[in-house]
Amino acid sequence: MSDVTRVFETLPKMFQKGNVKTARTFYFSLDDDEKWTVALSAEKCEVNRGKPSQDADCFFKASTQMFLDVWNGKYTPSATDFLMGKIKSNNPLLLKDFIAAFRK
Repeated sequence: MSDVTRVFETLPKMFQKGNVKTARTFYFSLDDDEKWTVALSAEKCEVNRGKPSQDADCFFKASTQMFLDVWNGKYTPSATDFLMGKIKSNNPLLLKDFIAAFRK
């Protein structure tokens, strides 16, 4: 099992009920082979492999290593990462909400 698969498969156990105010869907496209959809609501976290059936509220496209470094707290993205195309997202501010859903 890859490190990325391990992260996504443990998200429902790490989910902190009540940290999400508005239901949102997140789509993660990492390198060429890792695609994941995460649907969050106030009460639950659903994780599925692949693209969502409808457009996600927020997408995150980056390298697998960038995702793992951000997730593990080894790297904090800056505006430069988005401007240089190292990370692509339609709504970078929602990414903070994603992280907050799993932190106490």
